[in-house]
Amino acid sequence: MKKNQVHLGVNIDHIATLRQVRGGTTDYPSLLEHAQAALKAGASQITIHLREDRRHIQLKDLIDLSKKKIPLNLEMALTKEMEVLALKYKPAWICVVPEKRQELTTEGGLDIVKMSRRLQPMIQRIKKKKIKVSLFIDPSLKQVNKSHDMGAHAVEFHTGKWVRSRGAEKAREWQNLYEAAVLAHELGLRVHAGHGLDFNTAKEICHLPHLQEVNIGHSIVCYALEQGLFSAVQKMKRQLI
Repeated sequence: MKKNQVHLGVNIDHIATLRQVRGGTTDYPSLLEHAQAALKAGASQITIHLREDRRHIQLKDLIDLSKKKIPLNLEMALTKEMEVLALKYKPAWICVVPEKRQELTTEGGLDIVKMSRRLQPMIQRIKKKKIKVSLFIDPSLKQVNKSHDMGAHAVEFHTGKWVRSRGAEKAREWQNLYEAAVLAHELGLRVHAGHGLDFNTAKEICHLPHLQEVNIGHSIVCYALEQGLFSAVQKMKRQLI
């Protein structure tokens, strides 16, 4: 990896969204073909979120991508069902995320402190299978410290609030991200980031200290409508230097 090159995980959930609009009655667009195209264009991994309500990614997608040895980052809620699936299909990474049925998209980070009694034993069981664990959190020093205590390999900072904010509020959100990233690195955690990033904000987020990975989906899928997925992923990759 080149110095300062940030790994790109391409989230393909919204490719599945297009397919599921027809109630799962079509085989297109093919998630496997698009996952392979994203990897050829420079993505380091494919990210999917198998939600409880199955609004986009389906269990069959997880099975099919796993069979083809696609490097997967499986976003998952803290449920027994998802733990069982993770242990069975063994993605390279799991990222534990908050999940509400009524939300349009993930609205914020996990509260690791409140979840710690359930979370820690699950993390240990996952790690025994050589699966790496990331926790999706807001850029809070308290949450970073607790993520380290839980034994996670990485924290992924929710960048949505920073992306949406302006002026002084944006500066405050950046400072929160900056301080949280520095602490995570000091504790030995990998620093990941994601949510709401586009070509412009992806380039900006690379100034975050110790950043090693971003996971981006919605904007890439939107750009792909104009320029094709391969070109969209290539351009996003160029932003991450």
